[in-house]
Amino acid sequence: MGRQTGARRTAIGLFLLFLLSPWFVNAQDFKAWQLKTAQFKEWLDVRQGDNYKFWTRIDGTRRPHKLYLGEAFNKADLKDKEEFVDIFSHYLAGHPDKFMLIDLYDAGTGAAIGEFGWGGFKLYVGNPSQPSQDKTNTTVSSTADASVSDSKGVQH
Repeated sequence: MGRQTGARRTAIGLFLLFLLSPWFVNAQDFKAWQLKTAQFKEWLDVRQGDNYKFWTRIDGTRRPHKLYLGEAFNKADLKDKEEFVDIFSHYLAGHPDKFMLIDLYDAGTGAAIGEFGWGGFKLYVGNPSQPSQDKTNTTVSSTADASVSDSKGVQH
């Protein structure tokens, strides 16, 4: 009887060890995510400072978040704008592999100038950050689906 109880305890112990192993890995992953999120925060704080002025404030009272963008964002090229919004989205989600939906607004005028969401990173036509001769196309990053509207606002 004692041998069966000992063998049973060993089997239960091994079963629990294999069952709980993913929890230990996830705890380690959590520390890595926390570190990466802290790095995102530091990077974003630098871009909010006087030297950069990429963004001025965020309104998180509703979803999607409203991100108010400054002069440096308006002067940056499309690749830098997309990288900035991508990192901001990861930071808001609190996870380096997940995203948060964001509406983009011009800090000076309060006008909507773009969005980051299911369709990727998009800047609207006629906003201060995207000077354009052609007022009929929406500027979309290369990683998002193209969205084109004609002069009457009809989507194609």
